[in-house]
Amino acid sequence: MALVRIAEKDLRVGAPLDFAVYTATGKLLINQGGCIRSENQRDRLVAMGGFRDAESAQPGKRAPAQESLIVSTASHDRAIADARPVAAPSEILPKNLERLQLTVVARPDAALQVEFVGSISGTALVVAVLTGFEFLEPEVEVECKALLGRKIYRFHTVVTGRNQSPAQVVYLAHPDAVTAHVVRKHPRIATSMAARLIRNDCIAAGFDVTVVNVSMGGASLRASDRYLKIGEHFKLALRVRAEGKVHAVMFNCIARNSRPTDGGVLIGVEFSGFPNDARSLLKTHMFETATSSHL
Repeated sequence: MALVRIAEKDLRVGAPLDFAVYTATGKLLINQGGCIRSENQRDRLVAMGGFRDAESAQPGKRAPAQESLIVSTASHDRAIADARPVAAPSEILPKNLERLQLTVVARPDAALQVEFVGSISGTALVVAVLTGFEFLEPEVEVECKALLGRKIYRFHTVVTGRNQSPAQVVYLAHPDAVTAHVVRKHPRIATSMAARLIRNDCIAAGFDVTVVNVSMGGASLRASDRYLKIGEHFKLALRVRAEGKVHAVMFNCIARNSRPTDGGVLIGVEFSGFPNDARSLLKTHMFETATSSHL
């Protein structure tokens, strides 16, 4: 299928599309006959590079809306039914996310702290709101950034509902279009390892932390307090479980980010160097943890 880029003039808000909209790689975003609901959605499609089939109907020749299609009951109704628009895939966004960040489009300076709860059959996202609940009224448009594995997913959506009891929860419409880019060189594995954080300016003292996920490039530490400044170099003494034993290893690290979490602080760190034997033990630990094959 030959694809051509869609121009802004080809998309009319509220009117059925003459053509299906695809990504540059041919992934279906919106089926023919669907509607662009807002100018923001139209602008996002143009900005991200929406495409259509070069042989599809030319803009200006209106396609019937999905609800106006007539299906014959004659012997040829199967062929007509097969020709109806196919719904766009609903699972563009993964069902499980590590972290979610929301920004109210009309109030980009508003502070929101949220936690991703889950997805409802590809139709809605459920988010617990820690701060900024008052800004998330129904129909409010939000910009979202979600992290999972090696990728950050970005999309716009709207608040469709909310509850205050027993917890402050909002429901977001499942996004029509999502963009993603890789931000991590290595996949992360959830784990639980006791460790000792040793600051370079205070070698005699250390702090007990827990490694909650790890990759070959870094880790996330759960600590009781914000022990480090962003960009600070330090050492991390780990007790790595691998090959049926617990091994004591030392990593040189850099603090990259931190955020509050239940009862403490989650610190994101980057490994800046460790010997080959420690690297081998870490690889083994990650493999055994991911496959539940600890001896």
